[in-house]
Amino acid sequence: RLVTAGASVLLAGLAVFTLPRSAPDDAWLKTARPASTVQTMHVAGLQVQPTIEDELVPLLDRLLREHARAELILLSEYAFQTPPPADIQAWCRRTGRYLVAGGKEFIDERAFYNTAFVVDPNGEIVFRQPKCVPVQFFRDGVPAPEQQVWDSPWGKIGLCICYDLAYRRVVDRLIALGAQALLVPTLDELHWGRQEHEHHARVAPVRAAELGVPIFRIGICGIPQLVDARGRTLASAPFPGEGVMIGGELQVARAGRRPVDHWLAPLCVGVTAVLWPCLAFAAWRDRRAAALNLKARHSPMA
Repeated sequence: RLVTAGASVLLAGLAVFTLPRSAPDDAWLKTARPASTVQTMHVAGLQVQPTIEDELVPLLDRLLREHARAELILLSEYAFQTPPPADIQAWCRRTGRYLVAGGKEFIDERAFYNTAFVVDPNGEIVFRQPKCVPVQFFRDGVPAPEQQVWDSPWGKIGLCICYDLAYRRVVDRLIALGAQALLVPTLDELHWGRQEHEHHARVAPVRAAELGVPIFRIGICGIPQLVDARGRTLASAPFPGEGVMIGGELQVARAGRRPVDHWLAPLCVGVTAVLWPCLAFAAWRDRRAAALNLKARHSPMA
């Protein structure tokens, strides 16, 4: 009983201590952050099926007509079955734009990295980041051997691919590397249906508010999102979203940081690992004492 009471008090204390940090006010996200200069990145994204790769250049030209100020273009995961091809690199040279898109980088005849590539205005691939957590039971590539951030003209940009955004160990590493914004090429399939698309679209605003960095997310269809560092959606489009174009300003400011209570879950796991054997021993001891008492009462000597 003493062990149980102590465990209850400890867990209650942890809950009370973390309640203020779970409140909607996001001021605590900015605690102890150094002041920094805000760099405005004009971005635009295009959601198209990878099967129309041959028609992509005219669509990119149309995207620039609609979002003429865009400096960086984001395409989906698996936009290409290879690294960005020569015509796309030539388009970047012709228009003077950066382009971020997903493609395959083959290691051998079968194995590949599911990679996000950055093409600069000179048409050169200047950065690449493979997917860290390929989807299980799918041919989704080999896990990334390492994570890095792109030192862009606007600041340090983290690239995570599709469901990588849902894994704390992926986004926390990017934040630890100094990421000031996240670009997320995604492959949301149309046949998933509205409900699954809407559920997946909840991840980006939560991550942005949690980490204090803006996020730009584009798929082949579904719900594209431009989200600011407070988790507010600045630009989007409704499901099904196939063929849509969105754009806007992505404010690249200070580096993100993990919320103050990021340690809570590991601590609770540790506390549980310590308490469980203690509680199991206490329960075994109580049962043993009860059995001995019962045996003593029914003994012929009693």
